Amino acid sequence: MTEDEKRDLSDWDPPGETRCWVCKEKFLQHKLIAPHIIEKHPEEVNEAYVASMDALNELKLGLEKEREKSLRLQADYQNLEKQTIGRINTSGDKIILDFLTVYEDFIRTKDAYEKEGGNVDNLNSIIKNMESILGNYNVKPIEAEGKKFDPKLHEVVQEIEDNDHEEGTIVKEIAKGYIIRDEVMKYSKVCVSKKIIKE
Repeated sequence: MTEDEKRDLSDWDPPGETRCWVCKEKFLQHKLIAPHIIEKHPEEVNEAYVASMDALNELKLGLEKEREKSLRLQADYQNLEKQTIGRINTSGDKIILDFLTVYEDFIRTKDAYEKEGGNVDNLNSIIKNMESILGNYNVKPIEAEGKKFDPKLHEVVQEIEDNDHEEGTIVKEIAKGYIIRDEVMKYSKVCVSKKIIKE
């Protein structure tokens, strides 16, 4: 025990009489018992001090365990939150894919009516609204025709012999692809150029 700790113990003086907790000697003033215990029972004082430090360390250890438990619970919650968001996004992406199918049906219908000379103003309005909805969900078409083939974005369905383009250039788009949140949700189906081999 340090001198400061002994001094603090000596200054302690609550009202009323008391007894030494070691030898049971009676004291009329509390402040007299501290010097008595320090002088007459130094081993017991040190044992009590060590016991109190052990209790304090045990308390600190318990608090550290609770802190680690709290951190684990927080990490579990964050993982659960990410998984839940992932499931919601997966479900939402499936709905968007179904919506894209309907959107492409409208595009094909418009093209067919246009070829026949029909009025497609109403269809154009519907398609524009659908494109606005897709834009709200960060759905964007993948650029294809005239671009260099990228296996991360495009799927080759046919190679076409062509010396007018650099080999591997997309010369025709068969089916449009789309990305959402910078991830591919539907690959573009494309035809790519291949150099003509002269025999």
